Amino acid sequence: MPLGASVSTPKNPGLDAHKVKILMVDDRPANLLALETILEDLGQELVKANSGKEALRCLLNNDFAVILLDVKMPDMDGFETAALIRERERSRHTPILFVTAHKDDEHLFRGYYAGAVDFLYKPINPEVLRSKVSVFVELSRKNEQLQHHTIMLEQRNAELEKAMQERQRAEDEVRKLNAELEQRVRERTAELLRANEELRQFGYAASHDLREPLRTVASYTQLLTRRFQGKFDAEASEFMAYIVDSVHRMDALLSDLLTYSHQLNVSDQTLTSVDASAVLAGVLMNLDIAIRESGTEITHGDLPEVTSDFVQLGQVFQNLIGNSIKYRSQDPPRIHIEVEDREDDWLFSFQDNGLGIDPRYHEQIFGIFKRLHGREYPGTGIGLALVKRIVEKQGGKIWVESEAGQGATFRFMLPK
Repeated sequence: MPLGASVSTPKNPGLDAHKVKILMVDDRPANLLALETILEDLGQELVKANSGKEALRCLLNNDFAVILLDVKMPDMDGFETAALIRERERSRHTPILFVTAHKDDEHLFRGYYAGAVDFLYKPINPEVLRSKVSVFVELSRKNEQLQHHTIMLEQRNAELEKAMQERQRAEDEVRKLNAELEQRVRERTAELLRANEELRQFGYAASHDLREPLRTVASYTQLLTRRFQGKFDAEASEFMAYIVDSVHRMDALLSDLLTYSHQLNVSDQTLTSVDASAVLAGVLMNLDIAIRESGTEITHGDLPEVTSDFVQLGQVFQNLIGNSIKYRSQDPPRIHIEVEDREDDWLFSFQDNGLGIDPRYHEQIFGIFKRLHGREYPGTGIGLALVKRIVEKQGGKIWVESEAGQGATFRFMLPK
């Protein structure tokens, strides 16, 4: 507190936890005491100054809700003090109430010109004084609250701005990473497409070009057998038969490999509406000899029109039916075909009474060149891999449900 100023302690300090300061300026201690007595019930911090200079010192480091300023004072009167108060930035807007015994217009004009907001005339009416000062006390509190809220709002805005900047940086980083990822995906996809096409071309060239020398080997082996018939002993004839059989198996393997290589090209497939009944009729015609020789009985429910490829769906049917005939048990093969109409897809089921498949091999049988029975049964190990490739290319899925010795049910789904 500046030297010479005094502060009165309110009688009821618990009336309001937040107190504002009220500056009372008068050169007569009795007048200050009277003001203090009237205002102490407000429970605020009352600061007394006995001159204009002392009042200015109080204003150097303190903010006041209101200033009660006596007009008639020695050395520096109230009007001069008010003018100096208004010159200082910190106290420019502090309300000033002049306390005077004069009610002439000259005092009014000088007071308002000096920055007064109101006049209090002696003798002071306590109720009027308390009422007017209370208004400025409340205004001061509201102003402090407003300043506090403004600061809090500015801090909140700064935090939001910082959060927005951080979010923007994060979004920019995500966009950058996404762009890099998309570029990598495009590059990787292009690489895979090139590799896929090269593999397809290699498979086609290998199977096509290798089949010609195989046919030559088979032809000359058969020619030797016919030309020197009766001149070879039994062992030589058996060797010749092995050669011809191996050539035929290799030719079948290359043929299946050629068929599988066509499925590696993802750009040559156009799906249309296909009548599954017509597909089955064509397959049964192709397998007619095998069906009659094995005594196979094939039954089926209603077969719908599905979105697929006629030739490829025929390959799926022929491989599944052909496998059921090939891997039959002692009883004649019984094959039943059902199609379930589901909400989003068609579920095909091919059920037989054949040898069955141990659950350990349910995934393995769909791999290329994967065979469970060695040379005991003819085949190349490409059939089910081809079926899986066709079904998955058309957006479907295939699996088997089976136990060893209990037949098998192959199921696959095709989207509608």
